[in-house]
Amino acid sequence: MARSNDMMATLEQWKPDMTRGIVARAADLLAFAKTKKPGAPVAWTHVAKCVLGGRIPNADSKAVKDMMGRSSAIRQVLMRDYGCGLENIPGLGVRATVDDDDLANTQLRRQVKQHEASRQRVLATRALINPSTMKNKELKAWVTSGVGALLSAHNDRIAKLILPPGDEASDKGGQGGPRR
Repeated sequence: MARSNDMMATLEQWKPDMTRGIVARAADLLAFAKTKKPGAPVAWTHVAKCVLGGRIPNADSKAVKDMMGRSSAIRQVLMRDYGCGLENIPGLGVRATVDDDDLANTQLRRQVKQHEASRQRVLATRALINPSTMKNKELKAWVTSGVGALLSAHNDRIAKLILPPGDEASDKGGQGGPRR
């Protein structure tokens, strides 16, 4: 609890620009927090309290859930206006990334893994389709030429090259890629 009070004391130094929207204020708060306490998570309850005003809401309140639902938009504002990413830390809160290494190790690593998982799902779905039995000629051409070109342009060798250090392509989830 001391950590939570310490973070709240730090966040109380932040002065919101009430002419900006909720998402922009939340991004500004997280950018402020990263300068004062780099790498420290901010509880979503604190984000909601600072951005919306009033008392600290309960973690399961509508205000906190709504704020959490805006995380993608907050991430976009952080990237556009502050040159950093957003890292969700389950059970603890959220924080702005502090430098290029942090951004690469968190947000970029997650996005590359998602990209590879998506590619694996496309491969699995394409493998189920037999173009010779397709009746729609335009769709058949797209499956064989369009999707085929996409898949050949991004082969397994390239996929292994773009995986971040410490990660290996695996088929833990069987056909279709890893399961979440």
